[in-house]
Amino acid sequence: MIFMKRLTLLIDADDTVLDFKNSERDAIIELCEQFCIDGGEAVADKFKQINRRMWDMFELGLITREEIFYSRFEELFAFYGIEDKNILEVGDAYRENMARSRRIIKGARAFLRRASLDHDLYCVTNGITRTQKMRMKSSGLGKYFKKLYISQEMNLAKPSKEFFQCVLADIGVVDLQDVYIIGDSLTSDVQGGINSGIKTILYNAENKQIKDIRPDYEVKNYRQLEKLIFELSK
Repeated sequence: MIFMKRLTLLIDADDTVLDFKNSERDAIIELCEQFCIDGGEAVADKFKQINRRMWDMFELGLITREEIFYSRFEELFAFYGIEDKNILEVGDAYRENMARSRRIIKGARAFLRRASLDHDLYCVTNGITRTQKMRMKSSGLGKYFKKLYISQEMNLAKPSKEFFQCVLADIGVVDLQDVYIIGDSLTSDVQGGINSGIKTILYNAENKQIKDIRPDYEVKNYRQLEKLIFELSK
């Protein structure tokens, strides 16, 4: 008989289990309809570029979360010459649109359901508290996690060592031998694991090029991830 180890899995939310990219696109296109802004598809593409750059800056500690909320729409509207919209009102509407999204990554639900039977699952995300909690609830994925750790709520963010130390202390983990961080971001999830002495699994569905930041393991889909977790728990 094979006795399986019970692992502690820290799992990222956006573009690991929740489909952020398509949720973001849907939210912006809906926003354009709500505020009578032309060119929904093109606006969504431009917003994606701006938003990604600003969240990258946030991870590096160069900008605050609150600055992102305002600056991303300020830059977007400046690019399109839009001057008659209330940026704060638009930002609130965008987050509401995102919160209602039920889009998830293919294979995530089945993996979480099965993994939660044998392992301890915790969600670790740099997202916005209300938005992430509502998305987890509306998608039906929240029930598979023992707890959600959200950067806004903690006033800490990945990839900082302090974020992971706080999570591990709250969980009560002392020995990191059976702890793994699973996520799609090299700079946030993998780097955070490296900073904290946690073994890392890169969910690399987009075939990102790996250079300086190297994960312990890499998977391309949930079939590979499930197989890996089985092997690691032997």
